[in-house]
Amino acid sequence: MRVDVGVDGGQSQVRLSVVGRDGVATSEGVAHSDGDAVELLVAAVANAWAQVRRDEDEIHRIVLGITTMPPDAPTRERLAAAVSAATGAQEVWLVGDAVTAHLGALPSRHGVVLVVGTGIACLAIDAGSGRVRRVDGDGYLLGDGGASFWIGRHGLAAALASYDGRGSATTLAAAAVERFGSLESLAAAVHALERPVNAVAQFAAVVQDHARDGDPIARGIVRDAASQLVSTALAAATICNSDPVPVALLGRAVGPGTPLRSEVERSVAQQTTLVLVEAAGGPLDGALRLASGAAPEAYEQFLSKWSTR
Repeated sequence: MRVDVGVDGGQSQVRLSVVGRDGVATSEGVAHSDGDAVELLVAAVANAWAQVRRDEDEIHRIVLGITTMPPDAPTRERLAAAVSAATGAQEVWLVGDAVTAHLGALPSRHGVVLVVGTGIACLAIDAGSGRVRRVDGDGYLLGDGGASFWIGRHGLAAALASYDGRGSATTLAAAAVERFGSLESLAAAVHALERPVNAVAQFAAVVQDHARDGDPIARGIVRDAASQLVSTALAAATICNSDPVPVALLGRAVGPGTPLRSEVERSVAQQTTLVLVEAAGGPLDGALRLASGAAPEAYEQFLSKWSTR
């Protein structure tokens, strides 16, 4: 039986689903810092596919919306060919996760989508003119302001600063000890981890918990993160011809009831350029729409297509 498959390939988790079927398979996510991103992503996709595959299934098309989108054509071709070899897919389409997020979240094809995970994915499309703008998504070394790694890194830095006297006391210090061991050896322990970026990003949830509990340092970090996110959305929105511009937030870090989402909502409410809207779906939904052939032409420019034929 021929099936089409969508994949949401993030740094924390890889999620896979078959068009028209319930259920989502998951594998460990992939970041550039983990090693050969192509090999790791192919292994993660193959693992997820094995979880949901039925004996009679043959993949016609698999669409990967990925954080680690290769920047050059040869690497994209290598990735697509390897995914095909691992899954038997006849067609492999590659696209950045900002694109699948936009397609999944905004059925009108107009506005800004901002995905907050380990890093940032932000894409704006003006439905009238077809203009497109990407903002940030530059990775943890150079950007991704306000994302989970950014928050976790600032939380751990605050814990270290409180320990050595450079900063104010914070409950994040005890939380860091509980997670990573003594503050004296915290830096060495984090650098020695197999996936340090992922571990630091996971600490963002701790920072948000302590912000909710009233720790002033944690609250300041979350407030600054929200400011970064709103600035990113505002920069993207400049190409959209509407007033206000709809913005959809995606990602667990900005889920309902989180301190970070509350701060973003408060900041957006203080200006008139943006308006937050409920996302109709997420990146996996967008990947599934692409796989089913239901995507509007506006998204074609982003696709890298590969076929065995």
